[in-house]
Amino acid sequence: MMNQISTWYATLQEWMMQNIVLPFLYATNGMGYADDAITGLDWFLFGCIQVFVIAVIFKPLENFFPVQSPVSDFSGTKKLKLQTIDFFYTLIHRLGIFKLILFLVFSDAFFWFDGQLHDLGFQRLNVENWWPGVTSIPWVSFLIYLIILDFCEYVYHRASHHWNWWWQLHALHHSQQFMTVWTDNRNHILDDLIHAAVFSGLALMIGVEPIQFLWIIAISQLIQNWQHGNLNFDHGWIKYLLISPKFHRLHHAIGMGHEVPGKPGVLGGCNFGILFPWWDMLLGTAIFGEKTHPTGVRGLIVSNNPLVHQWQGLIHSVKAFISK
Repeated sequence: MMNQISTWYATLQEWMMQNIVLPFLYATNGMGYADDAITGLDWFLFGCIQVFVIAVIFKPLENFFPVQSPVSDFSGTKKLKLQTIDFFYTLIHRLGIFKLILFLVFSDAFFWFDGQLHDLGFQRLNVENWWPGVTSIPWVSFLIYLIILDFCEYVYHRASHHWNWWWQLHALHHSQQFMTVWTDNRNHILDDLIHAAVFSGLALMIGVEPIQFLWIIAISQLIQNWQHGNLNFDHGWIKYLLISPKFHRLHHAIGMGHEVPGKPGVLGGCNFGILFPWWDMLLGTAIFGEKTHPTGVRGLIVSNNPLVHQWQGLIHSVKAFISK
């Protein structure tokens, strides 16, 4: 089955490359980007698969197992607008538009950074060499890289709640009052650029292969779509191994998530984990609860226009940075 799917994917990729991508590059004198275009096409196709899974599998489950009742504080029209905006953000991220912006902004910087690492004789982590015959097995090294990057995601996420200028960008993500499986990509573009730069650079430093990085991002994103869903699931005992929609909903909850002052020596908020709850459990920021709380940011009024989202977040962030 997997071999057949791989064959279908390779056939589709080759057809699109030969009939769409290469003719476009040739017509625009961009053949020098042919190798980059292959990678870009992979991101696009993986994004299409993600959108298909979200729409065909995750979204119907929200209708059958909602944690937030369809009869709530929001009218049907308002819910549709809220979901449409998040769907728009998802398409921008998953179908390669954001990846194109990232390439245009950071491609030269990454080549320079990679060259500097080489010149300095920097030794990448390369977990494949830790235990030859074991960590060199592709799926083993994949899991190790996934765990390492997930811990870094936890640290990064806590930091975005700690500094006010950063929170003003991240608050857009938390502003959604009717969370769905499309909500994960409801982010400020500057916040996303910072995240992409940090984790692409980190992956480069520790030696993650490009194809492994693609799979790590694709799997992580799908899991995060699931976590943001309007889903009444806590995963049972598996919730201690993989973050559930209920666990992450508490992170977004008014009065439970970012607003909580925190314990002495602990940043405010709870449930910062991205994939695994282990870091929250180890560092005292985990809250497992059954009660459902409203989500959003108290006192934050957000427009229905994504362009206004971005402008408001930028202005608030700059003001917070200047006044710190």
